[in-house]
Amino acid sequence: MNFILTLLSVISIVQYSFAQTFTAAKDAAALQKKIVEASNKISTIQCDFAQEKNMSMLSEKAVSKGRFYFKKESKVRLEYIVPIKNLIVMNTGKMLMKDDKKTSQMDMHRSKVFLQLNNIIVGSINGSLFNGKDFTVSLSESNSIVRVELKPISKMLKSFLSTIVLVLDKKDFTAMRIEMNEASGDNTILSFTGKVINSNVDDALFAVK
Repeated sequence: MNFILTLLSVISIVQYSFAQTFTAAKDAAALQKKIVEASNKISTIQCDFAQEKNMSMLSEKAVSKGRFYFKKESKVRLEYIVPIKNLIVMNTGKMLMKDDKKTSQMDMHRSKVFLQLNNIIVGSINGSLFNGKDFTVSLSESNSIVRVELKPISKMLKSFLSTIVLVLDKKDFTAMRIEMNEASGDNTILSFTGKVINSNVDDALFAVK
């Protein structure tokens, strides 16, 4: 029951955000500066997340739920709870994956997909996605939300990503939603709720040997 209520609250937030009218940012440079300045003030984030995976080979969406942690500079923990327990930890180029059967570790630089996933999540928090040369950026906004659409420039990124869409809350410019649209037509959507910013987050949560 708790999972159903949480999922319904996530869906209502996403539906609300897209029910609003978005217009092109009047001053994109000034808005982008605000986003980056707000990002620089964030040292930690912890919140709940729901992940929705849409794949052409599946008739139904694959939905997972869990707990998300971030700590500067690039520590990320995705703790999946429902429907099965899984763990992904990304820390300074290293990655740990754990389920009920095994634990594996890898150097993310050996996998362009995992490295890019880390760059997208971290970059959406610290603002580095806007300053790089990997994407073109377009900004639109409503009264309470900023929508950022990033299109890859390099052939390597275009081979597996068509666009990334970030939905940011104007209250603190943190992500409410990250949508990664693949060149194949599949996509992955991460929605975040109940964010707690700049509280103490133990380094042990990001341990990757």
